[in-house]
Amino acid sequence: MIQKTLKIFTFFFAIAILCNCNVIWYGIQQGKGQLKIVRNARYLDEFLVDATYPDSLKYKIKLVKEIKRFAFDSLGINFTKNYSKMYNQDGKPGMYVVTACDAFALKSYQWKFPFLGSFSYKGYFSKKKAFREADKLTKKGFDADVGIVNAWSTLGWFKDPVMSSMLNKTPGQLARVLIHELTHGTLFVKNDIQFNENLASFIGDKGAILFLLDKYGEGSKEVRSFNEELVDFKKLRNHLLRGTQELKLFYESCKGDCSQIKKRKKINSILLSMDTLTLSNKNRVNRIIAKREKINNTFFTDFLMYREDQKIIEDEFVNKFDADFKKYFTYLKQKHPSL
Repeated sequence: MIQKTLKIFTFFFAIAILCNCNVIWYGIQQGKGQLKIVRNARYLDEFLVDATYPDSLKYKIKLVKEIKRFAFDSLGINFTKNYSKMYNQDGKPGMYVVTACDAFALKSYQWKFPFLGSFSYKGYFSKKKAFREADKLTKKGFDADVGIVNAWSTLGWFKDPVMSSMLNKTPGQLARVLIHELTHGTLFVKNDIQFNENLASFIGDKGAILFLLDKYGEGSKEVRSFNEELVDFKKLRNHLLRGTQELKLFYESCKGDCSQIKKRKKINSILLSMDTLTLSNKNRVNRIIAKREKINNTFFTDFLMYREDQKIIEDEFVNKFDADFKKYFTYLKQKHPSL
């Protein structure tokens, strides 16, 4: 514990030396928020022996342990003690994340942090501070958005716990999010958030299916259900990739003469056309369409950050490494200098 405290102190002291006061204060606030979560997290085994804790959630906790073991043993993900504890959110959001981009171009706003590099998102444990940051960017002419996340990686600075809301996910969804975050702890390339998030999303999807096949077997309801979800998302991904290209061409054709009215009409047309997709479950699409008037460019840049390069990564994974995760991770670690 003393060694971890010294490490954290050194981290923030370095920030204080190299950065301006705003970044120092942000780092301190985030550190406090994360330490609160870490200190109040309980070991997973404590929940398993708690007679008052629901059996359905105990089953999900056991799944967390199995998913981790599978990720380490079968996928080549680096061993870590992360997700050995759980933080009870009491129904509250885990973190608020601010993203922003140009108002008439799909160019993400970048925040720069010492040692860590540039990020196209900024997290807050305070809802008020997150919306204050978004409002500040909006007043400067950027599109901005505040979203909620309940899973993230601190890249080894803290022992990341399971967030209690993660247990509400299906087995496939739980495997995907855990493997996604564990991938960040295995490989994280400085100043290339899009690669990091696309890679983690790809590994999360593929790794989750392999885990479900290993645990439940081909033809199981768990595998069928998650496969249907992935097929739906692939259709939605392809549609949005076409939509982002359409939106990029629209902004280029405006040549500095775009208006908010024309922009809103274009965005709405892309979103409304999602209703033509043949999906097993349209809940996600219906939610997006219902809030279309509030959606701006950040919806598309956020999508690209996580999903634009999936085909490139899959082609490399399959054609160069025969879909072997361990070989692929070995190659990536040699190729990319990681934090």
